[in-house]
Amino acid sequence: MRLVSRRKLAKYAAEQILAGNDAVLEEIAGLLIYEKHEREVDLLVRDIEAELAENGEIVASVESARALDDNTRRKIEQFLATAASDKNSKPKVSLRESIDPTLIGGFKLQTPTATLDATVSKKLTTCGRRKSRRKNEQD
Repeated sequence: MRLVSRRKLAKYAAEQILAGNDAVLEEIAGLLIYEKHEREVDLLVRDIEAELAENGEIVASVESARALDDNTRRKIEQFLATAASDKNSKPKVSLRESIDPTLIGGFKLQTPTATLDATVSKKLTTCGRRKSRRKNEQD
């Protein structure tokens, strides 16, 4: 990685993925291991996803307390496609789903550039902070 910046590597990877060359991911994994930069994999993945988004391929992570039903999944995909579309094109959306029961309900949506936390857990935390703040103001 000394010879190539992470962003240049991400741009190259995104170009190769868009061209249908998924083998590039194995090559990059090998490079990261060889250069002893395994700890940078999350940053590189985020950079690759940002490059893909700039080229009309949105990869987003969705965490929810339970598996998403088809209707909810479709609405999230439509939301992302609409938010990222321009007049000439509609982006392709891919969701990476995970289940976290501690969220209680709702979902947390993450793209390379933004996060939307619509979980019950977040709402309860926010309410608790407001209540605590009001109590402190009254004292």
